[in-house]
Amino acid sequence: MSSPPLWRNRDFQLLMVGNTLNGIGSRMSGLAFPLLALWMTGNAALAGLVGGAVVAGIVVAGVPAGAFVDRWNRRAAMVGSALVAAAAYTTVVVAYQAGHLTIAHLVIAGLVVGAAEAVFEPADTLATKTVVPAEELGSAMSAVQGRQGVTGLVGPPLGGALFAISRSLPVLADVISYVMSAAATLLVRTPLPAPPPDGGAHEPPMRAMRSGLRFVWRHEVLGPVVIVATLLNFAVNGFLLVLIVVLRDRGVRPAGIGLAETAIAVATIVGAVLSAVVLKKLPAGRTLIAGAVLLGICLVACAFVHSYLVVLAVLTVGFLLVPAGNAGFMTYVMLITPDAMQGRVQSALMTSVMGMSPLAPVVGGLLAQWWGGEAALVALGGLTLLTALLVLLIGPLRRMPLLADVQPVGAPEAAAA
Repeated sequence: MSSPPLWRNRDFQLLMVGNTLNGIGSRMSGLAFPLLALWMTGNAALAGLVGGAVVAGIVVAGVPAGAFVDRWNRRAAMVGSALVAAAAYTTVVVAYQAGHLTIAHLVIAGLVVGAAEAVFEPADTLATKTVVPAEELGSAMSAVQGRQGVTGLVGPPLGGALFAISRSLPVLADVISYVMSAAATLLVRTPLPAPPPDGGAHEPPMRAMRSGLRFVWRHEVLGPVVIVATLLNFAVNGFLLVLIVVLRDRGVRPAGIGLAETAIAVATIVGAVLSAVVLKKLPAGRTLIAGAVLLGICLVACAFVHSYLVVLAVLTVGFLLVPAGNAGFMTYVMLITPDAMQGRVQSALMTSVMGMSPLAPVVGGLLAQWWGGEAALVALGGLTLLTALLVLLIGPLRRMPLLADVQPVGAPEAAAA
């Protein structure tokens, strides 16, 4: 009996709707937090500290969170972490209304929310794996990439509009989005238990964390791809900061600079639609190479193109294959990872890749200051092209197969073999 298409998969749609609302809320609060810090202090460094608190919480809590996600029921993990995040942000709204909000409060709330996200994200990914048949995982991960584009398109401008009405309103909207995400998860009918551990007993937490990291770094594909993904993530985050500087220096107004992020969001949505087709035709390794090459060329081109509209078009083209590369790799990881280790592996990958993210804007700003904006764009675009070369040179990455040809770990055919 064939499985229903994703658009008729009730549980998958519930996860998508709940997490789309959650993502929009997070984008709104992500904009509001540094703006709140600037409004309170006028200090850009403190705004950066507040803005990076959520990412810092994710990085610090990531590896331990994965070990516990492998032990906990995924529904309970998602609902509990969403409600913890909602409670943390509720304290911010209450403190603001009472006139007692401080920078320390914002930082602590951001760290707590980041730690909650470190639990929520892998649990959400594994819930998706549970409710979606293996043959539909590639399409499901493409839809997840499109969801991220939608949140990037809607969240920041809506957050800015709400911030203009009341400084705490975007944060309150994020509180509501977390509650709605928890409610959607509770409506999922498919049981979402943690899989039984190998050998019948869970490893002690510290050993479980080490085993997850070992699995990633000793794997012939996962270890190298962490390096590639970290470099790509670093290059793109640094590029976005430098692009703001370059566009400002070229006389583009702030609203116009914001449209650059809109162009990337549109590319992500369109690319997510295309990726469902791409991943059925192109092996995951080749998709990763093609996406990195196209992105690198377009990032470099932004240094030499002075027409604002052409820059937006170049950005849109450059990010078109990024969703396919991301979705292909995420699906491949889920298929080759034993069920009992999924949480640890997802968290280890997320933590490793995001570890250098806070440094990227700093390094990008320094490059722009030392070399000039255009030269910094070329350098960061060149780093993106270097990652494509690394994928090409590392055999296991280059040979990542067509997703339809990957046998899921633990499938009956694999067990028989």
